[in-house]
Amino acid sequence: MTTVICGTNRENSNSSIISKVYEELINKEDEQVTVLYLKDLPKSFAYDEINGDKSAEFKFVIENYIKASNRFVFVIPEYNGGFPGVLKSFIDSVPPEEFSYKKAALVGVSSGHAGALRPLDQFTNILHYLKVEVFSNKPKLSSIEALLDEDKINDGDALKRLSEHVKTFLKY
Repeated sequence: MTTVICGTNRENSNSSIISKVYEELINKEDEQVTVLYLKDLPKSFAYDEINGDKSAEFKFVIENYIKASNRFVFVIPEYNGGFPGVLKSFIDSVPPEEFSYKKAALVGVSSGHAGALRPLDQFTNILHYLKVEVFSNKPKLSSIEALLDEDKINDGDALKRLSEHVKTFLKY
């Protein structure tokens, strides 16, 4: 199973739109997929879970989104030259062995022109530390607002690129 992880807790984010697109593209490949929106995590997870106070809700997240998956697609927006702190807090709250020896693909989302290049590099280093194999093809969606129309991608080239990314990642 593949879990798509929307790397922000912001409501109505561009990353949530891209996460939904990934879910649809993976479904087309007849792969079981689920999406974890970090905005749906328990509100106190950043303090309680890191300190070992695992709630039933967070245990559910670990069991159904992390343990149950052998592959992850992280949709990562660029915030202030890095990735969102909520994503780091989430990673820090999950026991490292739940990620080890699994595979991940990264997708960058940015209003700027670099497509979240720095956050993708930073997050790759963290995943390597956790013994996660990171797929080398990392789509970068620059000027994201121009690629979206409400809750869909309006750019045929970007959609084609993402579709090819899904197909090759699932073979990885």
